[in-house]
Amino acid sequence: MWNPLSWVMEAAAVMAIVLANGGGEGPDWQDFVGIICLLIINSTISFIEENNAGNAAAALMARLAPKTKVLRDGQWQETDAAILVPGDIISIKLGDIIPADARLLEGDPLKIDQASAILDSDKSQLNN
Repeated sequence: MWNPLSWVMEAAAVMAIVLANGGGEGPDWQDFVGIICLLIINSTISFIEENNAGNAAAALMARLAPKTKVLRDGQWQETDAAILVPGDIISIKLGDIIPADARLLEGDPLKIDQASAILDSDKSQLNN
C-alpha cells in the first residue's frame, strides 16, 4: 500500500466519504466501499507476488550456495564450502567452482579462469 497508485485510491476513498454528492445528499458509500475493496485486492495480490518472489530468491540462493567434495575421515563427503578448513582435501572436476584457496596435489595441469576473483578475464595455466 506504499505506492502512488494506492495513495491516489486512498485519497479518492477519503474524498468519497468527506465530500457530499451535492443536493444535500450524504457521503458516497458505494464508491468508498468499492475503492476499499480494490485496495484490499491489490494489496493481497502484491503480498502474494512478493512472497513468491522471496521464496524463489531463497531457493535460488540455496541452489547456488557453493558445495564441494571434501575428504574427511577417509570418506568423500559433499559439504558447504563455507565450512572448509585449512588442510581439507577437496575434489574438483571440469566446470567446478573452486570454493577456496587450494593446492593441487595430483592430476593433470589445470587451466582456470580467474575473472571472478580478480575482475579480469585472464586464463592461467597451473601445474603440479
